[in-house]
Amino acid sequence: MAMCIIDYLREWGLKKIFTVTVDNASSNDVTVEKLSDKLDDWGTNSMNGQHLHVRCISHIVNLIVKNSLKESGISIARVRCTVRYIRQSPARLRKFQECCESENIVKKSLCLDVPTRWNFTYLMLSKAIEYERAIKEYSDRDTGLSRYLMFDAISDGKPVGMLTRTDRDDVSRSLYVTSNAHFLEIGQVAIYLNRLITTEDELLSEMTSSMWKKFEKYWGKPKKMNKMIFIACVLDPRYKFTTVSFVLEKMFGDEGKIIERGSYLYEFIV
Repeated sequence: MAMCIIDYLREWGLKKIFTVTVDNASSNDVTVEKLSDKLDDWGTNSMNGQHLHVRCISHIVNLIVKNSLKESGISIARVRCTVRYIRQSPARLRKFQECCESENIVKKSLCLDVPTRWNFTYLMLSKAIEYERAIKEYSDRDTGLSRYLMFDAISDGKPVGMLTRTDRDDVSRSLYVTSNAHFLEIGQVAIYLNRLITTEDELLSEMTSSMWKKFEKYWGKPKKMNKMIFIACVLDPRYKFTTVSFVLEKMFGDEGKIIERGSYLYEFIV
């Protein structure tokens, strides 16, 4: 992979690369390392490649959210199979539209998720919540949906079963991004996760604990973070040093205080 990138850089006449943003596949570590070696040969490796590798924040968030969705896996599977059944034929969709009308719900289409896109799962669940009454009425009108869920719809090797009130409760819990906003966005995620871990809702607490483990695995501790994300925030006149130290303390508690004072933060970054 590194050789392909290097060949394209040669073709495009590019020899100065500041950072490379990739996901956390182990093969990417090797790729970035080899790319760093080539930049050394070209004499264009900024800061000896120490900050060349930037973790993809979208990939990390995707892993965290997908991990949390496993906690409500059977509920999500039931919603997914229900939506798929209704969308499988024009006749079923017409019947569903009639259910929407009888419940005084604005007629729109249901959304089926894409397994590789967690935000599509969110859209599917949010639509299912919006049309909850219509879906319930549809299941009363069409006995075929019950048979489908009880016998034909399979998840993890067994039928998913009927959509229940508990399932609806479970799933209902569930512009642009630039480098200067990168750190603050992930900081908000971490602070929110920390807050939810202590909730009295056991299901939500367990789900959040699992998400936090994934967060720590891929994001790491303050000293392991790529310092480029701090610099971008510090150079933003709205945030500067104070905001970075404040967010790190909120994210990591005492460990975040290692750069609590501006001078320490400057030394840490530089």
